[in-house]
Amino acid sequence: MDFILRILYIMARYGRDVYWALRKPHLVGVRVIILDASDAVLLVRHRAGPHAWTLPGGGVIPREPVIEAGRRELHEEAGVNIPAKLFYIHGKCDGAHAVHPCTVTTVAARAPKLTIPHPSRWSIEVADARFVHPSVFHELDDAIEPGCLRRIDEILTGKPVAAHW
Repeated sequence: MDFILRILYIMARYGRDVYWALRKPHLVGVRVIILDASDAVLLVRHRAGPHAWTLPGGGVIPREPVIEAGRRELHEEAGVNIPAKLFYIHGKCDGAHAVHPCTVTTVAARAPKLTIPHPSRWSIEVADARFVHPSVFHELDDAIEPGCLRRIDEILTGKPVAAHW
């Protein structure tokens, strides 16, 4: 079943990229950084792509508040629900997509105790979700997207938000 879901995801990404190439939209997205008590970060593993591990996130629906978009994406990708009052906006960056113009807002929160990710086993996009401590990022079976690593480092070290993803 994983193989079929992976093929469907690759086809969906290709279709999306063709659509974007024709329409040339300015993309507006959100990424979500969830930390647990030990500073482990919630990561999701996509079924395909150049960097399988990434922060949960996706597109913001027009007129949707960015924190609500982050909560929606967090639930869709990792099966996690965290109250809106725990979130704050970390910052905005440009250029998260290699080809298409985009702006991504990063929102962050501390997870309540015993938050366990449960991605849908039928998701064509997400194969896994888990909290991973930065000290063991190198032990993951695939790379983490570099922009996500920069945002995580900013949160953990208090560095200012970089203007580019």
